[in-house]
Amino acid sequence: MSLRSDSFEILRDCRALFLKHLGALLLDSGIISGSAIRAIQEGAGAYFDEMVSTTRRGSFSEEAHGLTSSRITLVGEDDLELGIRLDNLSARLFETTGGSLWRTHLRFVTLLRRPDLPKSANPIGPKGICQGLTTMFAASGASSIEQKLALLDRIEVYLLANLPGLYAEINDFLDRGGIEAAQATILGSPDGPKQADQSSANPLLALQQQLLARLPGGIASIQPPTGTGGAAASLLSQASLEQLIFRLNELDRQGAFRAQFKPGTSLSTESLIPELFSGSTAKASLPKALNSAELGIPSTATEGLAIDTLAIIFEAIFSEPTLPDTLKAAISSLQITLLKMAMKDASLFTDDKHPARLVIDRMGQAVLGLPTDVPARHPVCTRLFEIASQLRSGNGDISAFQSALTQLDALVAERNNELAKSAAAYLPLLRQLDRRDEASIQTRHILDKLIEQKPPEAVQAFLNESWRKVLQLVWLENGPDSSQWQAHVTAIEELLWSFQPKTDPAERKSLAHRLPNILKLLKTGMERIGLPTEAQEAFLDDCFTLQTQALRAAPAAETGATSVIAATGLHASGSETVYGDVQSGQFVLNTLDFSDYQPGPARSLPCAIGDWLELRIDDSTTRVARICYISPNSQRTLLLNPDFGLALAIHPVILDRQLRAGEARIRSASSLFDIAASRALQKTTTN
Repeated sequence: MSLRSDSFEILRDCRALFLKHLGALLLDSGIISGSAIRAIQEGAGAYFDEMVSTTRRGSFSEEAHGLTSSRITLVGEDDLELGIRLDNLSARLFETTGGSLWRTHLRFVTLLRRPDLPKSANPIGPKGICQGLTTMFAASGASSIEQKLALLDRIEVYLLANLPGLYAEINDFLDRGGIEAAQATILGSPDGPKQADQSSANPLLALQQQLLARLPGGIASIQPPTGTGGAAASLLSQASLEQLIFRLNELDRQGAFRAQFKPGTSLSTESLIPELFSGSTAKASLPKALNSAELGIPSTATEGLAIDTLAIIFEAIFSEPTLPDTLKAAISSLQITLLKMAMKDASLFTDDKHPARLVIDRMGQAVLGLPTDVPARHPVCTRLFEIASQLRSGNGDISAFQSALTQLDALVAERNNELAKSAAAYLPLLRQLDRRDEASIQTRHILDKLIEQKPPEAVQAFLNESWRKVLQLVWLENGPDSSQWQAHVTAIEELLWSFQPKTDPAERKSLAHRLPNILKLLKTGMERIGLPTEAQEAFLDDCFTLQTQALRAAPAAETGATSVIAATGLHASGSETVYGDVQSGQFVLNTLDFSDYQPGPARSLPCAIGDWLELRIDDSTTRVARICYISPNSQRTLLLNPDFGLALAIHPVILDRQLRAGEARIRSASSLFDIAASRALQKTTTN
């Protein structure tokens, strides 16, 4: 493993980039002050320097327990709880950032020529950030342990959501610098992600192998067909094979698997394909998959294995409760067609891009977002049955599946285009949400500058709880360039000036002249946001006391100066998830957002316009909807599903969390055929 000649420059630039992006990330959070961020950068930078300069080999104990055995040392018994809390934070950050952090670790192994480098010694790892937090807390002075833990809770939420993006950027930087990732096999400890099970790469083939292994002794040596022309490796005689094809054709000709329904009526699977149902129990109401025993084909024959493999796939599709009955009926009517294709082309089981498999996948995509009881008269369902009918008349030729695939792609594109057009009506409402964010950002910027003057605690509380709302309202109504906005900003600036000692007669005269206008604007603003009269009077009384002290030339008492670690004192946490809506005329846009402004995640969302998402709307409701627009400013995502009357704008942090936690998933990226094979494989493995 060679070290690049410019490794010093790369390490230097990597350190600078890491600390810069870490500082920007913390600044965007709005949780802590600039001096607190600088303290964190100082501690994280010291950790970086220590890790890149050491040549010590990590012990097994350190490697196994490095995530919870903190290197951080805190002074004082009262901080023991904080030390434990930081250890736990480090462990959770390692878990959350595992993949993206591991990639940077492999590049640092190359850059530092350290095949023994423990993952807990990654120069940009969570332990370094926790050391930065320790540096910050050490500088906080009189802050209580309760304040520190509460602040740490808020920081943790933001780090968990945004660190993966930061590590991805560092990985890209090292990649551009020519630092190759070390092979995981050369490392001294097996901390890297495990290799995926080969069988999971092709669940359909794995399912076939599982069925093969269950055959009686002496048969298991038979390999599933992997090429075209399944008859070539057949255990059946040519005459038996021809008889099987003839029987399948006869069943198809008789319409045993065809959907018989009257257009415009409600559709039940049982009424469409009565030949596939038996009995009257609820369990028997599902379509029945055709297996080798019913066709009189030995399960030990290659054809029997193919038939039984497809039968299990169909059973998995038919038993999936989230799929519409109409889709199950359309797919069920294609069983014989797919069986004939499998007899002719065994690559159906090995090629995940086989047209026959893609047809099933596109059918699943075509009905995304439709209710499970969607009627047959729905335009999408009508087209599905038309395409299925054309496929059945194609005698199982691959060209028929390719033609069907083209039609299904057009059907999916047509539906997506209609949704994209519908989204245009909701864009002005989404823009309202983005403007609300802009107002919050601008207001926060103004108040941050004012709080640097360290006004008394009562004034800080007023700015945070009341005047922030006033400024946001003025910004939204009049804009940042208006005289109204400037007047309300100036009023607070002059209010803070009025609390400063006034020893010069000219200043006293100026105060007496300007004070009535200041108080009048304050009073108007408080009334606009509905602040109770008692609260207004209490604040004005505090102002009078402070101004009286100023006229007596006595500095106001320090009732609550901000410490180095405290958030500026102006930012409400705003971390509570709230459901709401914005409305314009007949259009209502539901919102899933935060109670106060929260910046978006540092990294881009792992989804894009055109994706169909299944996500959680509230504690008891999930919906499937299509991403029709992503705001370039806020990454706020607009999702539509007219079949459920859903138009939703979701904050990117909430969506990112749901995707990471598995509460949301991209449905359009899934293969219905492969999902069914995976479920069938899991079932056969556990049985």
